[in-house]
Amino acid sequence: MLAGEEPTPEATDEEERNYSRMFMLAALAVFLAGAIVSLLGGYGYIQVDPVQVMGFTMVSVAILICCGSLTITGRIMAKMPEYGETEEKFRQAMELYENEEWEEAFQIFSELVGPKMDHRRALYYGARCLEKMDRWEDVKKYIGRYLELQPKDKEAWELLATAHRRLFEYEEAEAAEEKARQMPSKD
Repeated sequence: MLAGEEPTPEATDEEERNYSRMFMLAALAVFLAGAIVSLLGGYGYIQVDPVQVMGFTMVSVAILICCGSLTITGRIMAKMPEYGETEEKFRQAMELYENEEWEEAFQIFSELVGPKMDHRRALYYGARCLEKMDRWEDVKKYIGRYLELQPKDKEAWELLATAHRRLFEYEEAEAAEEKARQMPSKD
């Protein structure tokens, strides 16, 4: 990342995974080193008390795991205000949706979906707004991505079938309807 450049969500996710890996690898290395030294001491190859070495090793591993957990928790907590803002935007979009202001609601839902298209609720309700605006190609895109994340949603499969039917894609509509029939009802 260049100096002054804002981190992307992908970069921060990768950083968090790297922190996790780093602490886990350090804990594993300390444990293995302690176990080896303890074994060597137990067999008399080096002058150490194997019980003390293993005790010290276990305490060191526990400290590393705790430090790693605190670091990762701190990074997540730093993002909490962002999550609150996202929830507030979603609430506003839902209010517009319930007032049948489809275009305005969709604008907010599409912002919430983001570049990774991973906000499930925004994908679903964005697709519902698109349905009301008769934008069937876009409905397929949004509800298709939603179904990648939430494949057991009967209503979503039914919406996908409707979108295919409206675009005269009857084979795809039949396949989506078959998936919907396989899903349990929410009753």
